[in-house]
Amino acid sequence: MIDQLKSAICKTVKQFQVHPLDFLSESDIQALLFIELRNATSDLRYPYDGEGKNHRFGFTDPFCIHPVTTEYHVSEGKFDIAVLSKEPDPKSAIWRQPCRVAIEIKLWQPREKEPKYRMDVDKLRRYQEHLQKDFSPGRVFTGIAMLFVHPYGTAKPTAITEEKSGDAYPENGIALHWVTQEGHWWKQFPGPSITE
Repeated sequence: MIDQLKSAICKTVKQFQVHPLDFLSESDIQALLFIELRNATSDLRYPYDGEGKNHRFGFTDPFCIHPVTTEYHVSEGKFDIAVLSKEPDPKSAIWRQPCRVAIEIKLWQPREKEPKYRMDVDKLRRYQEHLQKDFSPGRVFTGIAMLFVHPYGTAKPTAITEEKSGDAYPENGIALHWVTQEGHWWKQFPGPSITE
């Protein structure tokens, strides 16, 4: 899954760097990244049980779904893009399954205040802790927070440096990506959550 994630993010970053004006909202970036990730995993389907909480939605037999989704609701709110875990939770309905990957996106547009991308990092950290506590210890999770910066009239983020530190796509951890027309940098957050 990490190779497909890396490929989808790299393609999205490249499109943003070549044609930044094609992206006028976070939703534009989300849509491209979603389709890149969905296409990279087009044959992937995970089986779920039709019993338990899924039965109330009309499922009676086991069923399969594609695990890549958008605006996925979790206890911490919702993720822009999520990839459900290959290991389903039989106690949870299909709409509340654990995530293997979650991506949060911010777009910093000209003359706007610096977006609260650090809150996205905290949300991903809280979700990772929730997975370990409420689903099962040892459940792996990759969280990616991304800040895309328009090249026109936008300042430089105050808390990000032009460096690549740690794993950009941690197997079990959180990484913050900063994307401009000139570059793509990241910082891994393996420790406790950060605060603004």
